[in-house]
Amino acid sequence: MNSNKTYIITGGNSGLGYQCAKNIALQSKNNCVIIASRNSEKSIEAVQKLILETQNTHIEYMLLDLASLQSIRDFANRFSAQVFPPLCGIVCNAISGGKSVTKDGFNMTFGTGHLGHFLLVNLLLKNMQDGRIIFVSSDQHNPPSLIARLHYYDAHDFAFSDKYNHNTRYSFTKLCNIYCTYELSTKLLAETDKRITVNAFNPGFMADTGLAKPKNAFENLLMQIAPILARFFGTRSSAIISGKLLADYMLNSQYEGITGKYFDRDKEIKSSELSYNKENAEKLWKQSSELTRLRQDETIFPC
Repeated sequence: MNSNKTYIITGGNSGLGYQCAKNIALQSKNNCVIIASRNSEKSIEAVQKLILETQNTHIEYMLLDLASLQSIRDFANRFSAQVFPPLCGIVCNAISGGKSVTKDGFNMTFGTGHLGHFLLVNLLLKNMQDGRIIFVSSDQHNPPSLIARLHYYDAHDFAFSDKYNHNTRYSFTKLCNIYCTYELSTKLLAETDKRITVNAFNPGFMADTGLAKPKNAFENLLMQIAPILARFFGTRSSAIISGKLLADYMLNSQYEGITGKYFDRDKEIKSSELSYNKENAEKLWKQSSELTRLRQDETIFPC
């Protein structure tokens, strides 16, 4: 394989992840793009389509189920065992919802959206020296009070409890993406000589990616007015627009060395006041290590 950089995109077989993968593949035919997903059939079709659209033959699918800690470990082991160009980018994009639980008993949203990516990144850091990591968050990490009154929850309780509604699970998970961004960025700067940047990205409201099926009349109402509110507040976007922006943050030289930031589409802004609580971020990192049973030989940080 003649490509010289590798990029892993979770959930890269559709929507935002697909558009990000497409733009990375278009930037250089020497970019190796790995679509990491649990849906083999859909991902293989996406890879074939991406190759046709970009003329980049270095696009591959690798099985990754973020709802299984064992699958995440298997993915990291397979990746390390194969001969790829240097790993220069990880886009943590995928998330699953609903009231189901992961194979390890976590609520699906938190388990896939935060814990799965936390473990994946820790396992892959030993494969990176230079590069960029981006966590796809959301402006819903700071939701309007009529949707959820968000505060920091104990991660052990949150992971296993079914008492939280969908909006709270999603908002808290996206808040955790930002905590993880800030804490990982700090740890990389303070404890390693690696030149890896870590940032969070809000893609905006993308109606073209498909919305979750409403569970009740209130959620149905929110789904109906969401596009109107998004246009009014200037948060409306699309997978095509935000996917290109996400790829730019991964590739563009103007973002070289920028780390520990929150980007709202094409602008760097402040995230919520709650997201800057250092004590919460440190506690989440510790509890995430415990919940994912992260071993010392699996991470570059003291465990």
